[in-house]
Amino acid sequence: MLWDRPAQFFAIPPGALRLIRIDASAEEGKERYLFVGDATAGPVERLILDEGQTLPPKREDLDYPFRLKIAHFNDLHGHLTYFQPDGAHPVFSRMAGYIRSLRERYRCHPQRGVLAFSSGDDAVGSIFDALLGYDESSFRLHAAYRLYSAAGLDACALGNHDLDLGARLLACALRQDASFPLLTANLTGCSWLSGGYFPAALFVVKGVRVGVIGLTTPAQLAPQPDSTLHFVDPIQVVQNLLPVVKQTSDVVIVLSHLGYSLASTSARVLGAGDRELAAALPHAAVQVIIGGHTHHALNEQGLSPHNVVNGIPIVQAGKLGEFLGEVDITVGRRWAAVTNVQLHATSRLPVDQQFERDCVQPLLHKIEPVLAEPLGIVADEPDLSIDVVRNELAARESALCNFIADALVERCRLAGDAVDFAAIDASSISSGLPPGLLTLGDWFAVMPYADTIQLCTLTGRQLEQLLHENARRVDRPDEVHLERGFLHFSAAVRYRIQLGASREEARAVDITVNGEPLCHQRERTFIMACPSFTHALANSWEETVRNSLRLAFNAHTLPKKDTHRLVRNELIAYIRAHGGVTAESGARRDGRLAVDWD
Repeated sequence: MLWDRPAQFFAIPPGALRLIRIDASAEEGKERYLFVGDATAGPVERLILDEGQTLPPKREDLDYPFRLKIAHFNDLHGHLTYFQPDGAHPVFSRMAGYIRSLRERYRCHPQRGVLAFSSGDDAVGSIFDALLGYDESSFRLHAAYRLYSAAGLDACALGNHDLDLGARLLACALRQDASFPLLTANLTGCSWLSGGYFPAALFVVKGVRVGVIGLTTPAQLAPQPDSTLHFVDPIQVVQNLLPVVKQTSDVVIVLSHLGYSLASTSARVLGAGDRELAAALPHAAVQVIIGGHTHHALNEQGLSPHNVVNGIPIVQAGKLGEFLGEVDITVGRRWAAVTNVQLHATSRLPVDQQFERDCVQPLLHKIEPVLAEPLGIVADEPDLSIDVVRNELAARESALCNFIADALVERCRLAGDAVDFAAIDASSISSGLPPGLLTLGDWFAVMPYADTIQLCTLTGRQLEQLLHENARRVDRPDEVHLERGFLHFSAAVRYRIQLGASREEARAVDITVNGEPLCHQRERTFIMACPSFTHALANSWEETVRNSLRLAFNAHTLPKKDTHRLVRNELIAYIRAHGGVTAESGARRDGRLAVDWD
């Protein structure tokens, strides 16, 4: 938002932040200010104001109490529309319509105000990613940011996956498509985003001053080869910021993409989650933490006492547009408190037909020719179907997994990487493939995320241990399916799984690598290619069984180098080169894995 400011504008002394007023909001009765500077170095003790500017004063003449309504969502991952065989079904148009209805309802009400926020991870995970491109030259637009701007969103927190395609591409998106501030107080060292993100913002809504602090998790962060960015302790940063933000605010909100807590298993949380943050702050130091990252649907039946930590309510609205959250904050002359919390099922909200027609449909028209691009042919093979992918992926050898793993090996070797074999798990595959013509859109459905290829180094002895542990991850016929991170290997690795009487007794036998018994190669060093998210979906299961199953390590524990090449892009190139997903191109079972079911 401040891209045109000279470098000296951002040269702010330690212990200070600059507070600037930006253009007034299109919504009547709202002013916007940004806190500019580095909040990570230490306590912020003073504010620098532009010449002639004064701090927005507290309104003593307001007829209190004032009711502030907050609409919020998180982890949309580009799911602005649900694509089904019968067509596109609106998602964000429902959210935008509800936000607009709130604003219209309270526009002329002197004691009501509305703000709308996203807690991050706004792209990466849907076919709209095709419009993002993969670098500055191929960037077209950021569909989510464009729609958020059209809907009048007030601010977004930076999510870890918002950086999946790199800081340079995110800067392109912010410059072109974001009319709102991107907030993250615990990020530092990112010159590409200078002028595009801020530690906090201040909104004055009909005289009520609302300070908003943004936070981002460093967990599951894609490598940033062109940036020295890093994240610091979020608790310390909030403590650095709180005195100066509270000085200028009647209400303080933390817009967090840290995750719910360190105990969360739906996504990795590092350093602190929202619960740990709330516990570390002074009692009721902020009015609410609006969270994201761990995809929790909190407070579906109203605010739960379990989600109030140290006097601070914590809210979160699920994932992928399932819910739109709403928080009421009642503001008195000397106090402010959350008085109502609810989640609205997005599917039950009416579609804003005008927004859908004027804002969403033009994006759909842009994406249609991209997604319709033919890549090749999919063989009429039941093992490639979505039913098999969903139900049998971790129970036996898979033609689709063989295809992907073998493709990774070929693509890595073409790039000059001395890869011995590859491995993937269910995190790489979101859907199956119908037979017939394969389009770019079809493959986006299979691989919607921006995972990169990583090269892991391991010895033969470690590979043997990894395969033994992999045998304990396989789906057993008498157990409920859970995501356990079962690995599928490329053709160089062949072995048999003996299930034993229990999961604890399962083991890998008859292991060969490139036709030679692994027992003769235990001291050899191998290079294994795998997607960057490998084993991440198994975090929850691993935490419950690590000791009983003697799980010593997973893909995250191995030394690795990131290639910065997207798995999806490499598979698309492989499919184009080989004419599709067929037995001839590697989509077949060849006996590399056998499971003894008896």
